[in-house]
Amino acid sequence: MRVLGRLYSRDSRDHLFALSAPTPPTQLTERFWFTSAAYDQGQVPQCVAYAGVKMLDSGPVRNLKSKLPFSFNDLYNECQQVDEWAGTPHDGTSVRALFKILQKKGYITQYQWAFDVQTIINYVLTTGPMVVGTYWADSMWNTDSKGFIRLGGRVVGGHSYMIKGVNTLSKCSDGSIGAFRIINSWGSSWGVNGCASISFKDFKNLLAADGEAATATEILKVNS
Repeated sequence: MRVLGRLYSRDSRDHLFALSAPTPPTQLTERFWFTSAAYDQGQVPQCVAYAGVKMLDSGPVRNLKSKLPFSFNDLYNECQQVDEWAGTPHDGTSVRALFKILQKKGYITQYQWAFDVQTIINYVLTTGPMVVGTYWADSMWNTDSKGFIRLGGRVVGGHSYMIKGVNTLSKCSDGSIGAFRIINSWGSSWGVNGCASISFKDFKNLLAADGEAATATEILKVNS
């Protein structure tokens, strides 16, 4: 069984930092951003930290081209110190805390939130990947024969991962059209080389159920 670790606390102030993504040209129907191989968080509830680092080492701005200047564990612990449950022993942390720490470390100047699927589609098509946090259900532990995760079964916790691509014309396992490609933090043996597809239809339901999608204006830092 895999470990999750995304915690969530609603904050209406996030709407003050709503993302406005450019409208892509009509002929642009798919884009998949560069990423390194999927990380593996192992048996620790540090998915938020792993998703954040994956954003930093993915295109179009690759902050981490070689050596990681901090450990996943250190990033996770720093997030726990500023998250909504700081001071109380807890497993996991929030996406909001992740972006606070990345801002403090000087990797980003600001972060913004997407509140609907179309904004996420437009952003991934035109600008870059996004860190997301959603609930995770029993049916999502494994991909189907077409490489999709599907909604179904009981909710088992919260998880953070990264949307690395989008295909608005993809024929999905649930019969709908349009899908995101995600990269997880469970190693390359999970899904399809550590990745999976999820239909816009299913992701819309995840987003409506206290899901979140965030991105940031990155500051390029060259690491040795």
